[in-house]
Amino acid sequence: MKSRKLACLALIAPLGFLPVAADASFYTGDDLYKACSAERGSKEYVEKTYECIAYVTGAIDAFNTTRKSNKLNSCIPGDVTISQLRAATVDYLQDNPKSRKESAADLVFAATRKEWPCRKRK
Repeated sequence: MKSRKLACLALIAPLGFLPVAADASFYTGDDLYKACSAERGSKEYVEKTYECIAYVTGAIDAFNTTRKSNKLNSCIPGDVTISQLRAATVDYLQDNPKSRKESAADLVFAATRKEWPCRKRK
């Protein structure tokens, strides 16, 4: 039994050294759309709604942190609610079904830029 486990490990271990695309994403727009459009009243509605909100707000926090580290202000107004962020993302995903194979984070970014474009610097 022990030799069988070692043989399996010897076969699987080299897979960890295979290259992965640098722009590969763990979560696609399809994944996010599925979470954000769970049917109200379904058994997974609450879980999927939290998953959607957590992903969208986490992505936006990451964008804002990057902007801040580059000494730039957020383009999203300070009074925008989480509900508005979610709605903008869902609307964008609904309007762009062909893009849903892309990174969910890229699509959240695109949704916020569409809804709240950055002002041009003077």
